[in-house]
Amino acid sequence: MVLIGIAFLFISSMIVPGSDPLNAHMIIGAVSVALFVMGGNALNDYADSASDSVSHPSRPVPSGQIPRENALYAGCSLLIASAIVAVLLPVVSFIIVATACALETAYELRLKRMGLAGNLTIGAVTGMTFLLGGSIAGDVARCAIPSLAVMLISVSREISSDIADAAGDIGRRTLPRSIGLRGSRIIASLVLLSAVPVSLAFPVIYDTGTLFFFAVVPYILIIETSRRILLGKNGTEPLMLISMLLLGLSFGLWSF
Repeated sequence: MVLIGIAFLFISSMIVPGSDPLNAHMIIGAVSVALFVMGGNALNDYADSASDSVSHPSRPVPSGQIPRENALYAGCSLLIASAIVAVLLPVVSFIIVATACALETAYELRLKRMGLAGNLTIGAVTGMTFLLGGSIAGDVARCAIPSLAVMLISVSREISSDIADAAGDIGRRTLPRSIGLRGSRIIASLVLLSAVPVSLAFPVIYDTGTLFFFAVVPYILIIETSRRILLGKNGTEPLMLISMLLLGLSFGLWSF
C-alpha cells in the first residue's frame, strides 16, 4: 500500500500541466505519504485485533508476534512523523496532510465501527492523496474531480472489505451487519459505477474530450468489478486498486 500511495501522489502531479513530478517538494510529499500509510496500517492492526483473530488470525497482532499496544504507539508515531515532514511543504499541502492524519486516527479509533461513516472517511483520505499532489504541483482545484472519483472507488472497496469480513466484525456496526450482504453489495456496486460519470466531468470541464479513449480500460474494469460485486464473487478488492491506478493515469494522460 505504501507504493500505491506514492504512485497516487506522482500520478496526481501529472494531472497539472507543466508540473515537475520529481521536484524536492514532491519527494518530501512521497516521504510523508509513506509514513502516513505505514502509520495507518499499524493503527489498523491495533483497532482490528479482535476481528482479525477470526478473519485474519495469521496477522502480526492477533497471532501474538507484535503486542497490540506497540501497534498503537507505532501508528500514532508514524502519523505524527508524516505531519512533521509535511511542514516542509506548501501550507495547503500541510493542511491536507494534517487533516488526513486526523481523519485516519478518528477512523481507526472510532469511525470504523460506525459503518458507512467509516467507509466514507477512509475513502476521503484515499482521495486526498490526489489533492496533496495537486497542491504540491500548484493546482489543487484541477485534482478535485480525480480525487472524488478515486474516493468513490475506495468507498466501494471498503464496503466490499466489510462484506468479506462480516463474520469476524465484532462490535462494529458495518453496512453488511446493518442492511445485510445483498443490500451492501448493491450499494458497493452503485458507488463504484458512479466513479465513471464523475470522472467524465473532467474532460468536459478541461476540454480534453478527444482523449476519452485513455479511460476505456479502467471503465471496463470498473463495470466488470461492479458485476462481480453484485454476484458476490471474491477477489474484487485488487481489481478496484488497479482501477484507481489506471483511472488516475487516465486523468494524467487527459492533461497532456
